[in-house]
Amino acid sequence: MDLSPNLTAIVNAITDMVARQPLLADIWVFVFSLILLAFLLKLALKIVGGLTNFKYKSLGRLFSQAERYFFLALKQALSDEYEIFAKVRIADILTPDHALSRRNWNSAFYKISSKHFDYVLCDKETLVVIAVIELDDSSHNLHKTRTRDIFVEKACKTAGLKLIRFPCKANYQVQAVRDKVTNNLNSAS
Repeated sequence: MDLSPNLTAIVNAITDMVARQPLLADIWVFVFSLILLAFLLKLALKIVGGLTNFKYKSLGRLFSQAERYFFLALKQALSDEYEIFAKVRIADILTPDHALSRRNWNSAFYKISSKHFDYVLCDKETLVVIAVIELDDSSHNLHKTRTRDIFVEKACKTAGLKLIRFPCKANYQVQAVRDKVTNNLNSAS
């Protein structure tokens, strides 16, 4: 059913009434304004109310047990030489190239803004980022996680940032952790 003729008839009827009674135009504008104001007020209350109704609870910890064990081994292996930060947002370490168009820059930023590096190694004095470390548990075998890993590897490579991967284990040899990091930092790529 085509509503155009009906809508046209309604508009014509209102136009005729307004032409005969100009005060009626002011009433229609007032009524329409009230309806619009009520709608906007309801929308605003819904948005504000929706934001404040979320409930959260503390996890009580920063790391999973595996992440904690690795962090302790990493600290023992490297804390004399580097500051080690954990769960750092990728967008706080990398930024899209400013040569990108605004749209592509925003898209590239969005891709990194909700991801994080497991650990970040920084120079002890300047806090310049030296390398990032990812701890790969069994979830890294999933397609979605592998896709994320490939993206992160490419992002680090284009930024010239060293990315070092460690498999998740029950325990770590401090010297083995130190050796792997040192070897990766000294490698050419």
